[in-house]
Amino acid sequence: MGEEGLPRCYNCSKDISEGFERCPHCGVAVRYSNIEAVKLATALHTEGNVKAARGDFEGAIELYRRAVELFPDYSVAHYNLGVACSGAKRHREAVEAYSEAIRLKPDFAAAYTGRGDSRMALEEVGEAVGDYSKAIELYPDYARAYYKRALAYIRLGRTDRAREDLESYMTYKPHDAAARRKLESLGSGGAQ
Repeated sequence: MGEEGLPRCYNCSKDISEGFERCPHCGVAVRYSNIEAVKLATALHTEGNVKAARGDFEGAIELYRRAVELFPDYSVAHYNLGVACSGAKRHREAVEAYSEAIRLKPDFAAAYTGRGDSRMALEEVGEAVGDYSKAIELYPDYARAYYKRALAYIRLGRTDRAREDLESYMTYKPHDAAARRKLESLGSGGAQ
């Protein structure tokens, strides 16, 4: 709840009025006027975040699933469901959750990166490259996506592309010693 007891937008966290169709701040579409369901979904999501932060991914998954049942358009809850499923090594379910977050919010760069991580765990390396590329397209300064895509390119044997991405990553994270070593190994012809 925000100021004066007003509910908050699930997407941008700004105060909104009851009975809304779209957030007046970020424009996210909300097809539900049942503000009580939205409030409960938000509370469940917050409780899920606490469980996930404590490493209780199974407990978080249960809460996130309840939140999205109450409020199916809650893109951030779908995203965090993906994060929790990844933490629980349930990568196929994570891909599904991230995909739903992306369907609801097509410019959700972090959801593309999360889905890419799960696809890497499932050995779907080519699809992961596509997800990381989309995240970079949406958010060109997204250092983590450059690093993750570099790792995917290394697995594909594309050291030229991996080197380019690591160089981009290093412009944002110049003190990352592990990334620097990986870049140096590629520069010397190694494909670690």
